[in-house]
Amino acid sequence: MPESGHVADPDAVARLEGVTVRYGATTALRDIDLTIERGEILGVVGESGAGKSTMLNLLDAVEHPTSGRVLIGGVDPEPLGERGRRLLRHRIGMIFQSFNLLANRTVRQNIALPLKLQAKKDAALVDSLLAYVGLTERGDAFPARLSGGQRQRVAIARALVTRPELLLCDEPTSALDNRTAADILDLLARTRRDFGTTIVLVTHELPAVAAVCDRAAVLERGVLKDILPVTNRPERTDDASYLDHVRRVLGA
Repeated sequence: MPESGHVADPDAVARLEGVTVRYGATTALRDIDLTIERGEILGVVGESGAGKSTMLNLLDAVEHPTSGRVLIGGVDPEPLGERGRRLLRHRIGMIFQSFNLLANRTVRQNIALPLKLQAKKDAALVDSLLAYVGLTERGDAFPARLSGGQRQRVAIARALVTRPELLLCDEPTSALDNRTAADILDLLARTRRDFGTTIVLVTHELPAVAAVCDRAAVLERGVLKDILPVTNRPERTDDASYLDHVRRVLGA
């Protein structure tokens, strides 16, 4: 339930209110005010050390601010006990740059893992998500037998198996080639459309933000410099060759 006296914004999935995070003498985030609106794809961009990972950890309720507060679905995770924070995280999905799949588990077992941790079973849901990410024929394969793009699709299916309200993506396309990265971004956009999932995309790749995000929060040395609307949506050309892509990027 929302904190007593706090009226939750019905269009906000999460809010950072005056948030500062310090690690000793280092300030990772300074006085951040940010609202993540329901159903949007928000890009969080900045150079290394800008505070992107710290913001992601706050939204995943694994870190707490030094001052200010974070609200997830109107709830402040900090005063909750470990069990309360664990239950809150059931509403949050996470996708990583390095996929974070268990090598000794099959694709199907990896997707089902969050359900297993909640003492649940739903084979039909797992199979439906396999189909959703285009991996129906790979359910019994192990991650080592998959391409990078396929591994990220498994990671997305795993994140969606608990039907999260908020999906946090930590550099989800950085380890992928351009064509595969575009496919993953298309899948994320489809996820928002089909499930109504709110997505936070943390990345240093501005083309990824331009491709799918509605807004971009720009961090610089821990300070939220601006929140920009994304209006320049590049066209996806599925039939373009790699050479065509290089020519477009280099202006050749």
